Amino acid sequence: MIKTMDDFKPNFEKTEALATLFGEDAKDIAKLLNDGYGADISTTQFRQFYNKIVELNDKGQGNEKFNIEVLPFVKLLNSKVQYSKSRRHCGERFEKMMDKSIKAVKSEVELQNFKYFLEAIIGYMPKK
Repeated sequence: MIKTMDDFKPNFEKTEALATLFGEDAKDIAKLLNDGYGADISTTQFRQFYNKIVELNDKGQGNEKFNIEVLPFVKLLNSKVQYSKSRRHCGERFEKMMDKSIKAVKSEVELQNFKYFLEAIIGYMPKK
């Protein structure tokens, strides 16, 4: 069970861990992002980051130059998250989750699993 973002240790490579990552972990993360006095990030803002990951994933699948043409832009997302946080569009929990997740992406498969992970979180986020 993930009680704080410090407990979150993403591994998008190990297929045996994906069921937990897409299930229990995604549910715990969604709860953390929407726990307390207000949401750490709005569903709309979260979807914008998700859509960027979808776009990068589509570009990366089957791309022989993944490490040159796609991976740098995955890593660039950290700066976009920092900018969003500085504008108070997201909070520290979202920033930590994205930072740890982005650092864990090193291949096409891991990017695709990151995309699925974000998709699972969206499914668990409260509907408003």
